[in-house]
Amino acid sequence: MKLDKRAFAIAAAIIAAALFLICAFFVAVAPEATTNFAGHLIHSDLSGITRSLTWGNFFGGLVCWTLGTGLVAAALAGIYNRLARTGAGAGQE
Repeated sequence: MKLDKRAFAIAAAIIAAALFLICAFFVAVAPEATTNFAGHLIHSDLSGITRSLTWGNFFGGLVCWTLGTGLVAAALAGIYNRLARTGAGAGQE
């Protein structure tokens, strides 16, 4: 099965943008609780880090995360397609 790199990259970018929007919402509404939650997720104390959400870093982060995820997804699809074509992904050598 071949992955459509463009479709896969766009789908991943849309999901990344949605997750970024959800995260930014929680940072804007409850910055301390969100920081504490993130600290628990990565097993680290983030209490010394302050969060300031401005329109500039919101849009910059949204663009960077969306485009970055799209590029990574396109690269993953390209590698997957190459491995699937050679049979390396199916355990054949």
